[in-house]
Amino acid sequence: MTDWAEYWDRRYTHGDIGWTFAPHPLAVAELELVAPDAPADPAVPRPRALDLGAGAGRHTLWLARRGWDVTAVDISAVALERTRRQAEEAGVEVATVLADLASYEPPRDVFDLALITYVHIEPAQRATLLARAARALAPGGRLVIVGHHLDNLGRGLEGPSDPERMYTPERLRAELPDLRVERAARVAHTVPTSAGEREAYATVIRASRPGRGARTPGRNGRGDGSRG
Repeated sequence: MTDWAEYWDRRYTHGDIGWTFAPHPLAVAELELVAPDAPADPAVPRPRALDLGAGAGRHTLWLARRGWDVTAVDISAVALERTRRQAEEAGVEVATVLADLASYEPPRDVFDLALITYVHIEPAQRATLLARAARALAPGGRLVIVGHHLDNLGRGLEGPSDPERMYTPERLRAELPDLRVERAARVAHTVPTSAGEREAYATVIRASRPGRGARTPGRNGRGDGSRG
């Protein structure tokens, strides 16, 4: 077990990480745009989603409840066990993979959606992760990323202390050369804390892999990247 795996196992066992349990509203807003209707015929395969850095499954469970076939990947065995337990309680099925995102390579050309939320690793590892996530998408598949914007350092809700690990729209757009970026935005939002609400800043990315089967974003007609 690596030091990072031990660290996250301890946090999920003993730490105050309530923020990991509720789906992030900025992620949900993007997922609602790309979510296809679940097939009425059980013989038709469900759309497949890959949740990279899934933690305790807050987005994995959200997607599974809406008809996605979800694979959750995380470095913490404790977090994945919590995901499986919650999935069983909710009556949905999910797949889990115990892996370090720095070395994990998902299967190629498979997923209709890849999701990365608040995964702040070293720049070289991030670039590799994004390239692998892009290759994991089937033609027409979507990648959604949400994480701390660089402006959080000293101004918003705290994130990593290393500015190179923080997101900016420009930084992530440059690391997705093979995808069509539909939205790349800095978004201000409020976060509840023990001291009251605080303003925070997030980078939100929505991108798609060109090719056959591309879906029009959302059942509500939005998705032209004009928000935020």
